[in-house]
Amino acid sequence: MTTVVIAEKPDQARAYMDGLGIKYTGRAGGGKGATFLDQNTEVVSAAGHLIELCEPEKYDPVYKDRDRMDILPIIPGKFAYDIREEVKSKYFQIKNAIDHANRIIVATDKDNEGAAIAYNILLQARALKGYKQILRAYPSALNKEAVQRQFKHLEKIEPTWFQARAAIARSRSDWLIGMNFSRLYTHKLKVMGIKGNFAVGRAISTTLNLICQYNQEIEDFVEQPIYELVGKTIVNGQQIPLKSQVRIVGDGVNDPQAQFWERVKATGIQPGNAKYWGKVAKVEAKEMQKYPPVLMTKGDLYKEMARVAGWTQARSKKVMQLNYEQGYQTYPRTDSGKITPYMYDYLKRLFPTYLAAIGATEPYEMVEHAPEVLKRYFTSEASAGAHLAIIPTEKVMDSNVDVTDDQRLMYEVVVRKSLTLLLPPYRYVSNRLGVLVEQAKFMAQETQLLDQGWKKILLPSKKKRTSKAKQAKQSLAPGFNFTQYVKEGDVLPVKLGIDKGKTKPLPPLKSIQIYDKGGLMERAHKYVTDEKYAKILKEAKGIGTSATRDQAMQSLQDRGYVIVDNKDVITVTAAGWLMNWLLRDSQVNDPILTAKWEEEYTRIEKGTVTSAELINATAQLIYNEFAAVEAKWNVDEISNYYEQRKQAYEQATSAGKCPICGGEMLYHQDRRHKGKYDNYECNNDACKYRIYANYAGKHLSQKTIAELLAKGKTKVLRGFVTKDGKKYNGHLKLRNDPANNTMKLQVERVP
Repeated sequence: MTTVVIAEKPDQARAYMDGLGIKYTGRAGGGKGATFLDQNTEVVSAAGHLIELCEPEKYDPVYKDRDRMDILPIIPGKFAYDIREEVKSKYFQIKNAIDHANRIIVATDKDNEGAAIAYNILLQARALKGYKQILRAYPSALNKEAVQRQFKHLEKIEPTWFQARAAIARSRSDWLIGMNFSRLYTHKLKVMGIKGNFAVGRAISTTLNLICQYNQEIEDFVEQPIYELVGKTIVNGQQIPLKSQVRIVGDGVNDPQAQFWERVKATGIQPGNAKYWGKVAKVEAKEMQKYPPVLMTKGDLYKEMARVAGWTQARSKKVMQLNYEQGYQTYPRTDSGKITPYMYDYLKRLFPTYLAAIGATEPYEMVEHAPEVLKRYFTSEASAGAHLAIIPTEKVMDSNVDVTDDQRLMYEVVVRKSLTLLLPPYRYVSNRLGVLVEQAKFMAQETQLLDQGWKKILLPSKKKRTSKAKQAKQSLAPGFNFTQYVKEGDVLPVKLGIDKGKTKPLPPLKSIQIYDKGGLMERAHKYVTDEKYAKILKEAKGIGTSATRDQAMQSLQDRGYVIVDNKDVITVTAAGWLMNWLLRDSQVNDPILTAKWEEEYTRIEKGTVTSAELINATAQLIYNEFAAVEAKWNVDEISNYYEQRKQAYEQATSAGKCPICGGEMLYHQDRRHKGKYDNYECNNDACKYRIYANYAGKHLSQKTIAELLAKGKTKVLRGFVTKDGKKYNGHLKLRNDPANNTMKLQVERVP
C-alpha cells in the first residue's frame, strides 16, 4: 500500500517530512520513506494554485483583441482550466505519485482555497472517481509534534470538497466579472485618452468603494463647535469629573452657543455662578472581573503588532508567515480565536519555558480557570477545521535559535497574548455616581484598578510607553469603592464649568483598519440598508476572509487605485476615485452583492444548490450592467471628474516642485520590485525628472524629499551606507549637472 500526502507549498512539505521522519536534502519539495502512516509514504507539494481558469483567448482566438467590444460579454458555456506553464513539471510529479497511490491525504491549507487547490489537482489527475481512499489532515501548525498529531487524527474528505466547490464557484463568478468589466472600462476610458488597466472585481471594487466612502466623509467634514456643561466634585480626597446631559454640537444652521445657554438656564443654573451644592441621587460600585478576550486571529495579530511596534500590515504578514513556516507559530490565515483542549494543555505545560524564551523577568503565577470560563476559548478537534487561533507551537523560540529581531518580537507578542489565558482575571471597581445640581443631572463613571491580572503580561503600546518606575506606580495605585464614602441623599460641593471643543474629522485611513477585528471590511454591513443582507454580512464577518482581504488590498495597490505610504496611510489615486465613481450605481462594488454571494456560498457548501445557479445569476448581472453602462456613459462628465480628482491627488501627494521644470514631484510606488525603485517623479511628461527614494543604502521619506526640493539641501541625515557596508552621516543635496541638463543627488559628509 502507498500513501501520498499533498502539501500546498514546499515549506509545508518539508515540515511534514520532518514530522513524519522522511529524509530529504536541501530545499526539496517532497520525498519518500516509511512512516507510521504507511511503509510507502510520499510527500508531494503544490505551489499554490497549479491549475487556473483559462484566459479568454483559450476559448476563441478572437478574444485576444482586448479592444473588441462587439464580442463582449464573455460567458463560457463550460469553464476550462490550464496548468500554469511554470509549474507543469511539478503537476506531473504529483500526478505520477497519485497514479501509484492507494490512499491520498489532502494536507493543503485549511481554508476554502486550500481545498480548491487539492480538488483541482485531483480532478485534473482523474483521481476523484472513487477508487482511491482520500482523507483530510488539517495543518494547524508545522512543528514536529503538531504534524504528528494532525496525521494521527485524519478526517473525512467530504466537507473539504464542499469547501472546494464553493471556492471554485467564487473564482468562476469573479472571473466573469473581472474579465468582462475590466475590458469594458479599460477600452472606453482608453478611447477618451485616459490610459491604464482599469481592473474591476467584486472584492477589490467593493473594498475600494468602502475606502472611498471613508475618505469622502473626511472630505465632506465641516468643523463644528461643541459646548458641554461639566463639573467636578471630591470623593475620598480625590477629584471626580462629572458630565451632564447638557451638550450642544453645532449643526451649521443654528447658533450653538445660544442653544447651549438656553439649555443651561432651563436647569435653573445661573450663568456666572460656578459653585453649587449637588445632591447624590445615585451611587453604585461593583467589583468586576474581566477574563481575557479569545486569542488572536490574523487581523488581531496585525492590530497588535501595529499597537506594540507600529508595524504595517505588510511587515506583519511577512513575519507571521515566516514564523509559521519555521514551526514557531500556528497557522496564520485564521479568522477564529479559539484553540483545542490539547493546545491549552501544552500552553500550561510549557508556561515557564515560554516565559524564559521571551525573557520575562516579572513573576507570573499560572492559574487554571473553571470549565465554564474556559469553554468560550475552546473548539473541539473534530470541528476545528480552519478555525484555530494564532498561538506559539510546542517548538520554542529560545535565545539560541537563529531568527531575525522581527521574528523574535512577533513571537514575544504571540506568547504574551496566548499566556493571558493562564493568568488571573483583570479586577476593577466600576463606579457610578449621579449628582443633581438644581435640575441638571450629572454623572461620573469611572473604574478603579484592583488587580491588573492578565493585562500585566501584555506589552505596552508604542505610543504610550512610560518608564518602568511610572508603570510600577500606576499598577500599585489602590482602587476604592464610591459607596464606602458617599450615599444617596448626601450633599457634595460641585464646581461647574463649560467644556468647549470642536468636532474632529475621521483620522486618515490606514491599511491596518482594513483587516483588523471591527475594521472596514468586517463592518461592511454598516453600509448596507437592507436588513436581510446587512445581517448576512454581519454573520459572515464582512467581506472576505483574512486571506482574501489581504489579496483585495494588494490588488488595489498593484492596479494603482491606492497607495500605502511608510506610515501605513492609504491614499486613493485619481484612477481609484474615477473607477469607484464609474461604478457608483453598479451592483459590482455594492456590499449587498457580496452578501448575496456569501449566502450562495453557504448553500453550495451545504450542498443545497449547485455552482451553476450562481454562475447563471452572475451572467445575468453582467448583461444588465453592460446595458446600464452604455446608457449612462457621458464623456464630458467623466473627463471633468477625472481631471478634478487628478489635480487634487497631485496637490495632496506632491513632495514639492521639480528643480528642472517646476512641475509637481509625485510619489510612485514600485510594486514589482517590492519598493526597491520607489521614486518621486515630475508630472510633466516632457521632463520626467526623478529622485529615487532609496539612495546610498537609506530610504528617503517624503518629508526629506520635500526639504531637499525646497532648500536644495537637507539637515544632517544618519545612516547612509558605502558600497563596502560602512555607515556615514551627511547632508543630502542637489548638485547641478549642466552637461546632462539635470540635477544629481550628492551627500556632503559630516564627521
